[in-house]
Amino acid sequence: MTKSFNELGQHLKQYLIDCHSNYKGLKNVAVERYNNLKVSMEPEIYQTFHVIIRIGISEAVFIMPEGVVFNGSMGMDEKFVIRWLQNTFIQEDLSSHWKNARLYSA
Repeated sequence: MTKSFNELGQHLKQYLIDCHSNYKGLKNVAVERYNNLKVSMEPEIYQTFHVIIRIGISEAVFIMPEGVVFNGSMGMDEKFVIRWLQNTFIQEDLSSHWKNARLYSA
């Protein structure tokens, strides 16, 4: 079953926290910085398969399935977000959302 955008956001949040806590240079991860993490799509604005990730004041549009940054920046989280986007199961969920979004925006 396809995960909702909210579930994908929670999954990404946990993934980022795990990545940062495993990194030797960071002793304390500021978990609260990921409280406003959002995953979405805007087919009315971007006509290609994409995903928008918002973390606090950072926002980036990633072209899928490659996970290439099209617009914006994630700062120090960008490499981890790209790695998360390359997960096959995440891509399947996002592809399903994209198909639904295209149906309803047409």
